[in-house]
Amino acid sequence: SAPTRRTTAQTPMSRRPEAILVDSGFFFALFDPRDSVHAEARSKAEWLDVFRVIIPWPILYETVNTRLARRPDRVARFERLLRRPDTELLDDSPYRLDACEDTLVRARARREPTSLVDSVLHAILDDVNVRVDAMLTFNRRDFEGVCRSRGVEIL
Repeated sequence: SAPTRRTTAQTPMSRRPEAILVDSGFFFALFDPRDSVHAEARSKAEWLDVFRVIIPWPILYETVNTRLARRPDRVARFERLLRRPDTELLDDSPYRLDACEDTLVRARARREPTSLVDSVLHAILDDVNVRVDAMLTFNRRDFEGVCRSRGVEIL
């Protein structure tokens, strides 16, 4: 059976999200007490317990880096999130080629360069077949346009 969702979480949103896309920067901040936005990440971490969490594979690659892997306590916290029934590890293969091309074109043209991972996230956010209601990121500037156009709130 599906886990019961807490109803006590206060949402700044006009509607309660059901699915939250998470950027690796949020995880970096959450798991590293030295990160400049660690306290803010901790205050937003309750969203991970309340709603369905979408983690695309490129975010896993960035998050489970050597720094995290050397800290078993942090790995255990991340692993608990990954193993929740409401966490979806989203296959990025439908987005890879177009995202790669977009990243290379932008870099060559020196037009709003972006990382390949961010290009994949943009493609996921643009995909009307993937339900995303909110996004946890500290990279607001890079995602606010696509989020606004799709009605996705940046938490």
